[in-house]
Amino acid sequence: RELKRLEKLMLEHAKHLEFEKAAQVRDQLNLLKEQLFGANGKADVYAIAGHKAA
Repeated sequence: RELKRLEKLMLEHAKHLEFEKAAQVRDQLNLLKEQLFGANGKADVYAIAGHKAA
């Protein structure tokens, strides 16, 4: 849900020619995707849950 919300927000900023805001949201979106799916496309359960690996 958060991914879709950020994607919609990014597009709205771009639509209104607010490119700096759109870029900031894009960066947030990319960071969230990286946290969720990692480099290999698998979710990092510890990152999602907010726990540190032992």
